[in-house]
Amino acid sequence: MYFWPMHLLSSYSLWWIIPIFLVSGLISYLFYQKEAWLSTKSKQLRIILFSLRTLSLALIACLLLGLLFEQTQFDTEKPIVLTLIDRSSSMNNYKESPLIAKRIAAYQTKLQEKLAGRFELQTWDFGKNLQPPKQGFTDRQTNMELPFEQAANQFINRNLGAVVLISDGNYNVGGHPMYSAENLPLTAVYSLAVGDTALKKDLIVANTAYNDLVFLNNNFTIEIDLEAQRLGSKTIRTDLYEDGKKIASQSSELPSQRSSQLTLQFELKAKKPGIHEYKIVVQKIAGEFTYQNNTRTVYIEVIDSRSKILLYSHAPHPDIAALQQALAGNENYEVLVKYSNDLTSIPVHTLDLVIWHDPGKGFSSEFLESLQTKKIPIWTILGTQTDQQIASKLQLGLQLDLRQQLEEIQASPNPGFALYQPDQEWLSLAPNLPPLTKRFGEARASAGTQVLLTQRVGNLQKNSPLLTFNERNQQRHACLLGEGLWRWRMVSFLKKQDHRAFDAFVGEICAYLLVKKEGSGLRVQAPKKLTSSDNCILNASFYNEAMQAITSPKISWELDFEHKKLRKGNFSTKGEFYQQQLGKLKAGRYYWKASTTHNQKKYVKTGAFIVEDIDLEQLESAARHSTLLQLADQTAAKVFTLQDYNRLIDRLEKNDDLVALRTESHQFDPLLDFLLLLLLLSALLVAEWFLRRYNGSY
Repeated sequence: MYFWPMHLLSSYSLWWIIPIFLVSGLISYLFYQKEAWLSTKSKQLRIILFSLRTLSLALIACLLLGLLFEQTQFDTEKPIVLTLIDRSSSMNNYKESPLIAKRIAAYQTKLQEKLAGRFELQTWDFGKNLQPPKQGFTDRQTNMELPFEQAANQFINRNLGAVVLISDGNYNVGGHPMYSAENLPLTAVYSLAVGDTALKKDLIVANTAYNDLVFLNNNFTIEIDLEAQRLGSKTIRTDLYEDGKKIASQSSELPSQRSSQLTLQFELKAKKPGIHEYKIVVQKIAGEFTYQNNTRTVYIEVIDSRSKILLYSHAPHPDIAALQQALAGNENYEVLVKYSNDLTSIPVHTLDLVIWHDPGKGFSSEFLESLQTKKIPIWTILGTQTDQQIASKLQLGLQLDLRQQLEEIQASPNPGFALYQPDQEWLSLAPNLPPLTKRFGEARASAGTQVLLTQRVGNLQKNSPLLTFNERNQQRHACLLGEGLWRWRMVSFLKKQDHRAFDAFVGEICAYLLVKKEGSGLRVQAPKKLTSSDNCILNASFYNEAMQAITSPKISWELDFEHKKLRKGNFSTKGEFYQQQLGKLKAGRYYWKASTTHNQKKYVKTGAFIVEDIDLEQLESAARHSTLLQLADQTAAKVFTLQDYNRLIDRLEKNDDLVALRTESHQFDPLLDFLLLLLLLSALLVAEWFLRRYNGSY
């Protein structure tokens, strides 16, 4: 970094400085010509006073010209070479694996020796996530897309010269990295390839497809994809075990091809509620590369109840279709769609939740009263046909002033919302969502009403609520002040290429409304499913008769691993609540129990969860260098083997396109901002005043 000399700028011609000094001198001369007392003083004093007055007036006039100092600053940024190291466990699957760590260290040392002076060198390690520098290759998943996404964000407008990827090319989380690498323009992606691309003799349970939640007495399917490599024509047997007992078996013929795929289906019936373990075992064949990928265990929960949700509207509407599609994928819900002409046929007593779209059209007070009597939760969507009179009857927990005119309102998340934790992916989309259409008018949340989304008009943020929740007489309500949800679903798909964010948004609202409010006593929050790499945490709370959270009762817990091993302990207090850190658990089914006694009354809660052991890295027995070659071809780079890292370093060193980037910036400072000039002006005025006073002038 260095600075160019400063330049003086003004909106007026700088030649004005000359007449300014002449006029200032003339004014000073005329002023002191009239001072009779000065005629008796020395010539030297007259010259000093004249000069001080001239300089003061000239400096004031120059400041009034609005002069600016321009300072030019030049920054030089070295080209950046970013090294990405794959730390997944598939890097251990090759003959050269024991040497990989040593070769990477040698590459980094040589890179530092030869290029550190000319380049800025950075290194990132990645597996499922980006991680601090580490040793070994232990991650059980690989997200190769993630580091390129992060680099595109972190090095925007930076001089990223080259990326060096050290990997075997296998990834099993996220998409192909070449799409994220497109966001690194003019950046070559080199690779140091690891592993052998030759197929090894192996039989792999490549994939399983199943619903992890089924209903009692329903039929369900477990679909299994097998992959055979270099096995030739053989007959293999696949066994399926339920809770350790063999329940089905299939024999299959492998085609006589170097690599082949086979799909099997097991049709089963859910006969017993609870969490069930299903283990797929494919027979071992002599000479396989590994037997670890010949088995796969999945867990399926069988439940015997579903929540019935009614989507009710006067007539068909795109919002109803969007909500129906969002809820259709959740097997916990049975979704009904009814219109006002079907009102008499709606069995209200069987409903668990009603989503009422634009109740102002075809409003039925009898229907509303029946919902209120049975305390059925209602999600009300106020459309353009709902006026002030109808809205006041709905008990929405809002103070509304609705007019005839219409307006369009966008959404902004409310950071103070505390009823539940909204989906973060959905919240990130909120600023980009299209506006909803509503009746013009003000809205204010009443006491006890929680606001998830607030209204926004362009860049103007309003305090008015858009999506609210409240509870009255043990009946939960949600209210959305506008129609047009179908547009939100479309934009969600355009931004994310799927509907998961919108579906999660709708699902969270319904899940909250469907939860039956618990009274006083013990409550426990436990996970339903996690992996062996996740930390398991149990949270608990206890409420007294006044519904105050207290921590005086001692809460004990028990954890039973598949009825084989029992762990016990007591919850630790954390503020007004309880928590127990169970750490990482081995794969299997766990049954938990929490109990306590308060005022001579015993409280007990029980539940279950599953821990899955998902080791996707063992599904690949060969390296996938095609991924690396695609990245290199896309960016005009090249792939080298890891042991040939010297060739890559030489190529980087001789690449004349990787040059330092010089940026130029300009800084403009008004002359009035310079403190020294103001001090100088003050000194001139004070000096003149002092000399005049000292020499007898008043």
